[in-house]
Amino acid sequence: MRFNLPSPKLPKHTPAILLALGVSGIATNSAQAQMIDYILDTGVGTFNIGPSTFDANVTWLNAFDTQAGGELITKVSVSFGDIEDNDGNVGSDALAIAILNDPNNDYDPSDAVPLSITNGTWVDTGFGEFFTYDIEPTVVEGVFFVAVAMDVIEDANPASADPNAPTGGSQSWYFYNPEQNFSDLGNSPYILHMSEGPFPSAFMIRAHGEENAGCAVDYNNDGTLDFFDVSAFLGAFNSNDPIADLDGNGVFDFFDVSSFLSQFTAGCP
Repeated sequence: MRFNLPSPKLPKHTPAILLALGVSGIATNSAQAQMIDYILDTGVGTFNIGPSTFDANVTWLNAFDTQAGGELITKVSVSFGDIEDNDGNVGSDALAIAILNDPNNDYDPSDAVPLSITNGTWVDTGFGEFFTYDIEPTVVEGVFFVAVAMDVIEDANPASADPNAPTGGSQSWYFYNPEQNFSDLGNSPYILHMSEGPFPSAFMIRAHGEENAGCAVDYNNDGTLDFFDVSAFLGAFNSNDPIADLDGNGVFDFFDVSSFLSQFTAGCP
């Protein structure tokens, strides 16, 4: 149915320091993080939404409650409708995915604050199918929003929605703007709370999160991995300080050094 409405690198002298510890090779073995899935839909989007009488930047979003173990959002999955008008003209396929904070946890994005924005491209997903985007890892708490925005031509319908969702659209919103406007959605020319529309529904947008383990190798907690963290690790390692026991086995050995290098190279979220 159609319904129209920006990684750190090791200091150059680090290998020499590690060789002094008797380490001449590096190997890593990290376990796959357990994912938490944030889902409002039932997996079947029975209609698609887009502007019927004009071109617009369209933003559609869902609100979610942060779950323990899923505070670091790393992926977003979206099921799409079409980006063509009734005459077969194709609109822009560029899109943006935003994670936004709800400062008062009321599920209303009119005062939402963007936490991250990741650019991507529309995908012809097919009925009830999803495409998953890797996004900038983003830490959330309380209520947060996951939004998609696109420039959409008249009669194209990219936003797929599920009227059978248990929330009945109470956590889903839809906006028109002249241009992308995640920072001030409350002043959008057109705002629809999906629970109040002709087809109450949730959008086919899902988020995937994992535990926010912090950054164990940022020893001075300044948000930057640099020489000072390398120095702090080596000092703690040489003195058998528990903060250098990164694999938690009570032994200070090659595996702690390997873990440090792996985390240092990956950077902090």
